[in-house]
Amino acid sequence: MQNAQVSNPNDHKVVSFHNPMEFGFTPEMGCMYDGRPINGINGSPGIDAGETIILPYHIAHRLAANLAKHVMNSSASKVQQLDANGQPIVAAIWDTEKLERMKNSYIKDVYMEEKPVAMSETDKLMAKVEEYKKMVDLLVSVKEEQKQVPVVLEQKGLVNKFSDKAEVLAELEKRGIKHDKRKNKAELEKLLA
Repeated sequence: MQNAQVSNPNDHKVVSFHNPMEFGFTPEMGCMYDGRPINGINGSPGIDAGETIILPYHIAHRLAANLAKHVMNSSASKVQQLDANGQPIVAAIWDTEKLERMKNSYIKDVYMEEKPVAMSETDKLMAKVEEYKKMVDLLVSVKEEQKQVPVVLEQKGLVNKFSDKAEVLAELEKRGIKHDKRKNKAELEKLLA
């Protein structure tokens, strides 16, 4: 038996993501997950200034990191600073700790979804077997129904009375029975039974 993989504890976490900035957070700024833009409350791509939306943890986590990076990049000094020797000072725009603090300020836990019952690969395959059994039973019942048509037609004296679909259509027209001309001969013959 194969064991199911252990999932991330945040896989079922639902959080709120809040854009506290005075500008809309657009897909161009990083309001995206896996290359797909995230829509705000109004349904258009991006999250407006002051807007809060509910998201799965992993998506909100990515958006918060992207927004924090955008804010830090924007607030970085555009004037290049020089040291005593006149050389440019190279400093990181953000450090991991500051980025993490800012990112976490945009996210708030809301609730945990119920975890689905873990199934092993064997259990999944056995469920498929049961699903396929139902499909086979359905096919068998359809075939049994088709076998009954000639018996019913024979009892009504209609077996071999019509050699082709055109004759069946003519008989239906003659009797004034509503029918769909696109159906096959056997289905049309059922209407005469």
